[in-house]
Amino acid sequence: MRLAYLLISVLFSLQRIGRIPQSITVATRLDALTPRSPPPPPPNRPAGPANDLTWERCRAKGCTFTWAMQANDADVGPTYAPERSTAGSPWRNFNDLLLWFWRPFPNSRVDERFHDFYGRYWGVGDALEGLGVSPYSELYEGGKNILYFFDHQSYDPEDPPDVNDQRYQLEEGGKIYRATGASYCFSVNPWEGVIIGFNRKSPRYAAKERGPPVPEDELPAVSQFSDIAWLHWDGVTRARHTEVTSLRYFLSVGIDNTETKSVIRRAMDSKGWQLSEWPGHTFERRWEETRAIIGTPNVQGFAYLLIQHKDVLGNMFIDKVQVFHGDTTHQNPCIVMHLSKPRVDNVGVEGRKDSVRTHVIRAQL
Repeated sequence: MRLAYLLISVLFSLQRIGRIPQSITVATRLDALTPRSPPPPPPNRPAGPANDLTWERCRAKGCTFTWAMQANDADVGPTYAPERSTAGSPWRNFNDLLLWFWRPFPNSRVDERFHDFYGRYWGVGDALEGLGVSPYSELYEGGKNILYFFDHQSYDPEDPPDVNDQRYQLEEGGKIYRATGASYCFSVNPWEGVIIGFNRKSPRYAAKERGPPVPEDELPAVSQFSDIAWLHWDGVTRARHTEVTSLRYFLSVGIDNTETKSVIRRAMDSKGWQLSEWPGHTFERRWEETRAIIGTPNVQGFAYLLIQHKDVLGNMFIDKVQVFHGDTTHQNPCIVMHLSKPRVDNVGVEGRKDSVRTHVIRAQL
């Protein structure tokens, strides 16, 4: 009331002297003001270094993953919480994805710019070329990277178009589940052994965005990137008659996860380095900075892929990581994971060295 009285008084005074500028608009009620749009997002500022708690958590995870990738499956299973007899994934059939309502995004609706690995979306063409592998999508002549968009929702015209309204059952008359809208975008190069992770939004994260949120007991059993990527890798190597054990590189591209970026920043700072364009900087296998990076959200999914498929891949492991920024406007970090197979005479030694740490953090694996 006091504000309204003040504005009316000003109006009255101006009328008395006969000078009301045309540009003045007087609002006598606060609720009559036109709502304003939210401000633009802040610029993509560089992440600060991880604090001690975040650093130690990721480093501890990375130590466990490093041990688990090279240890025998029978030794790794019991470190899960709850304990298991094997670390192997139960999901080995592509039909499991379809059963749990995972669907491919229609190729006809994919923007062609997503296939350009040199372009502003990804900016990793030079990195792929530097690794000696194809820098092109299979969409182009000579390209070897097969791009996949796999989402936890339906694009069937007979289903509701709004993901919030989509539901499914594993069997007729069974429990009804809701779609989460989760999405994984990645590429597979079965000829040169490369898997690239682009955009990854898990069901657990996407479920919170639904209206109303999808409850925990309705999340799909098949939910991890490691399972989605493996089933595509396994399937495409069979279809293209290439070797399933030929994996050489994993890449995580355009990283915007705050925790991962902060760990990378601290790892860089500890070496006196700065994030730079390709080839960036390489963190060697036994460094604690390497372990911390392996324990970050953007890398641990790839570690799980190796740990969960020892029966096929053997004790393949992430040997070192190479960090750089893509040739993009945002210059977010990218990570190349160089894969190796252990030498027979070193497997036991490496396993013994890290096994003590594993007992301390077993619940985090």
